[in-house]
Amino acid sequence: MSVVDPIAELLREARAARGTPALAEGRELARKAWHAAALAHRSSDQAEAGHLLCLFHYRLGDLPELIASGESVLPLLQTPERRASKSELLRWMSTGCCELGRFDAALRHANEACAEAEIAGDPHQMALGLNALGACFERIGDPWQAERLMGDALRMARGVADPFPRLVTLNNLCAVCIGAFYILRHADDMAEATAALRRALVHGREARTLLPQFGDPFFSVFVEGNLGEVLLHLGRTDEARELLESALECGLAHGYEAQVWRIRCSICELLLAQGQPEQACAALVALLQDMAERGAESTMIRVHHTLYRASRDIGRVEQALHHLEQYERHERRRASQQLNTQSRLFVTRLEAEHSHRQAEHARLEAQVERTRAAGFEAEAQRDELTGLGNRRHLEQRLPLLLESAQAQGLPLTVALIDLDHFKRINDRFGHAAGDKVLEVVAQKLRENTRASDVLARIGGEEFLVVFAEMPAAQALEVCERLRARVAEHDWTALAPELAATLSIGLAHAPPYDLATLFDQADRAMYRAKQGGRNRVAVAEE
Repeated sequence: MSVVDPIAELLREARAARGTPALAEGRELARKAWHAAALAHRSSDQAEAGHLLCLFHYRLGDLPELIASGESVLPLLQTPERRASKSELLRWMSTGCCELGRFDAALRHANEACAEAEIAGDPHQMALGLNALGACFERIGDPWQAERLMGDALRMARGVADPFPRLVTLNNLCAVCIGAFYILRHADDMAEATAALRRALVHGREARTLLPQFGDPFFSVFVEGNLGEVLLHLGRTDEARELLESALECGLAHGYEAQVWRIRCSICELLLAQGQPEQACAALVALLQDMAERGAESTMIRVHHTLYRASRDIGRVEQALHHLEQYERHERRRASQQLNTQSRLFVTRLEAEHSHRQAEHARLEAQVERTRAAGFEAEAQRDELTGLGNRRHLEQRLPLLLESAQAQGLPLTVALIDLDHFKRINDRFGHAAGDKVLEVVAQKLRENTRASDVLARIGGEEFLVVFAEMPAAQALEVCERLRARVAEHDWTALAPELAATLSIGLAHAPPYDLATLFDQADRAMYRAKQGGRNRVAVAEE
């Protein structure tokens, strides 16, 4: 008769509990296996048990336990064959730290997950690592950078056979666009907020089409919960209710507590939107009691804000004031954490950039000195109206960029941007309105490009952007997004019937010659205009 290995049996039963309603039982089995394997000095079994234990913590929403256990498990996952498990645990820990407001730790874990994937040369893991990094940026108040990172992840995910990274990325993109919606809504920029929701809807719907390929209900709760939240804010309440109630039922059945709290909050917002503030208020009070300050900061903020609105609508002034104060307290705490993290991240980036680019800076300084010695007067490098660079700025920056890109064989794209019918805008609405349009377009350029990109206003209504070290397809996507956001902007706030669009021409290096690239981009831009304007055209090969 064969002897049963108790540790192996515990691990087998714990593995079987994944994706079932028995998550709490599975967690206890994994915990027992962890301790038993440690006593028996079976490091391989202990590593698997620890990874399973963290999975159960993550799905049950017990984030402090996830992070504490993860610190003990990570040292056991250092072998090459466990690299994928290590990357996965780092991503879970990054998510957990984000939800708890520990943004520095979240960024550290996400960066390490990306580094592990890069060492392995695995695009599957790299796409997932970029997702974790993007989620950090969304949580520290920069959903636009998050969207860019996840756009990169989606391109990687579409290139691998396994649909899992694509599902994760699409769902996360949906969540990031929801985050952008909340920021823009509170800033009263409803045109941009609605545009963010429309992007979220596209991502959420595509993610939902992938769900039949997975038998794990955890993904269904996430995807349908996010999609229901999008539909709620788009005013499609019947569709939203169906998805949210389905996600809630599944989440309750499987014990996905953290997700259940968020979905319950969305359902309460739905009740409020349908004119049922009394029911919304009662449900929100019950939700707060269940969360008992254990919920994610973002969900807690939503709950207090929705309770404030519901209480206000039914005339409970004192209760409304209490929840408004709680909302502002949580929001201030989150904003303080975000600003501290952004500040440290900015300093770290500056230090890294300084270290990496020292030689380039030295060359630039030498060139400036030579220019001065030759008797040239230093000119202002900023356009007075828009604050972007001017032609002098381009003359300083572009030769070095081209030289560096050519030496390393790196991609580089030049985008020539022209405001359509700008003379008509000036003639019809006045030069003050025309100046304001230029300022808004300049701001859109800043919002939709990276700090390393070169931006300049080179003529009355012409702008130039140079995307260094960015693949051509990504540069095209950035320009399409810029074009759409300018076209969708609420220009009527400046003047009734005012509208503005862009025609954009792109040219990609090689050749690494500015005159050639500028000429190609110029011809592509005119093709965009001849094609009807409000479009992006790429230089013909």
